[in-house]
Amino acid sequence: METQLTKVNPVMDIIPKDSEGNPKYQNLQEFKQLVNTAPRKTWIKTNKFSQNAKYLPIGIVEELLSGIFPFWQVEQHGEPKILGNSIVISVHLKVFNPLLGQWQSYAGVGAVPIELKGGSDPTDFTQMNSKAMHKNVPAALSFAVNNAAKKIGKLFGSHLNRNETIG
Repeated sequence: METQLTKVNPVMDIIPKDSEGNPKYQNLQEFKQLVNTAPRKTWIKTNKFSQNAKYLPIGIVEELLSGIFPFWQVEQHGEPKILGNSIVISVHLKVFNPLLGQWQSYAGVGAVPIELKGGSDPTDFTQMNSKAMHKNVPAALSFAVNNAAKKIGKLFGSHLNRNETIG
């Protein structure tokens, strides 16, 4: 006998739904309250390579985007650039806001150091690991999408590394 296990998606259970399971928002205030909710502590990770900065993994961000917005897309602006020893990518994250009935755009930038062979001069690209670009370009794109999504609200991690608040 085969048992079917249903896994509950912890990301989607915070989003209000209508009787058919579609995201629903009564008004802009309710929507604003949702996107300005702090992310769950279990979603938050720390980046040991960036002074233990807190972040949300791209998988969580993408699930939130898919759960909250009926449509979303990422537009890369220009080609990836090499700046210093890093790959830098700029994007516009576009989301369709169902309450406003229009697309909204959020700019983001992401950078990842280029992987070089150990002990190499950081500007000696002849020492680049053979699969560096294969790994570093998508990583920079993910960071750019995360950076853009943070501008939507706290749910996407906008306040994770901030100590300052208003009153």
